[in-house]
Amino acid sequence: MLKYIFTLLLIAGCVHTPEVKQKEWNDRYDPSEWRKQFEKCRDIHYAPYPEEIILDEWRKCMDEKDYG
Repeated sequence: MLKYIFTLLLIAGCVHTPEVKQKEWNDRYDPSEWRKQFEKCRDIHYAPYPEEIILDEWRKCMDEKDYG
């Protein structure tokens, strides 16, 4: 009986899934601008081994511009 109730609760919990908002295409994105920012950040934060790159600083650098 307990197994039956647990199964019902599990199934009931999986029935409702939140809606995922679809992002609309934004024409503000410019690949050449993104590439320039990438190269700027790469020049500042380059390291011969990926594990040496400080990801928080890399993300801040890449987020300086809003690409949409």
